[in-house]
Amino acid sequence: MSLEGVCDAVSEPRVLDALPWPLAVIDGDGMVRYVNRAWPSSEDPVGLRFDVAVSERTTVPPSAAVAITNAIAAALDGRVGDAVLEFAETGDPPVHWLRLRCGPIEGGGAFVMVEDVTAQRRRELDLALRADHDPLTGLANRSRFLNEGRRMLAVAERHGWEMALLFIDLDAFKAINDGAGHTFGDAVLQQVASRLQANTRAGDLVARVGGDEFVALLNDIDTPTSVALAQRYRAALSDPPIVPGSPYTIAASVGIAAFPDAATTLDTLVRLADAAMYRAKASGTGIGLADASTPPD
Repeated sequence: MSLEGVCDAVSEPRVLDALPWPLAVIDGDGMVRYVNRAWPSSEDPVGLRFDVAVSERTTVPPSAAVAITNAIAAALDGRVGDAVLEFAETGDPPVHWLRLRCGPIEGGGAFVMVEDVTAQRRRELDLALRADHDPLTGLANRSRFLNEGRRMLAVAERHGWEMALLFIDLDAFKAINDGAGHTFGDAVLQQVASRLQANTRAGDLVARVGGDEFVALLNDIDTPTSVALAQRYRAALSDPPIVPGSPYTIAASVGIAAFPDAATTLDTLVRLADAAMYRAKASGTGIGLADASTPPD
């Protein structure tokens, strides 16, 4: 039913009781005078002022409660045609989303209609998650890394912070895939991602950008500390064994490019760190530092 239809039907309870959404009617003095059958019986606000009824719903976040109260007050004053608010509410399920619509009633008063839009919002959030997360590991994907990485660099430049980009590549991962199969290889990648994330500081970003390639963008960090974190990543991947009892061991080579010393753009940092990683892999050192004077191979 449209909002106009609700306004026309407020004097006919049978019509309002047929609505699938909870609806309340508030008189010109701000008192809740009626709720339809869809309104939860355990939360009956009839006889309360609307602002008291809102404040007693403890699952509504304070900011949403203020917005709801203001919207209803505006409708009672006839200052708006209708207001549509959407907010997350805690309860059962743990978090669900409600869309509240309110508007003035001809002759005085206002109505409030509540629609549960949890399923819709979860679909939207799922689509958003799929758009910027790697479906196998749950880490940020290349697209999110590029977008978020450029934003992080801009913030660092504005504040004069140092940063570091780590390019992490698993050693001999092809042998694992070929020897044990892709299902086993996928399980290994999931464990690798979990360990990288567990050893990443708050505010840093770790992403999967290729088959067995990962990057970490580290905020407000100098080169010695970034080397120490690279060592921590390598240790976390090798001990304890990712798959106990498996003949395969996991090792990684890491290339490090510092911002702004090595480069000031994300694309160049990635290329330099990638090249440093390959030099570390070839030399067996495990960790390589990018040098701005040495162009990537």
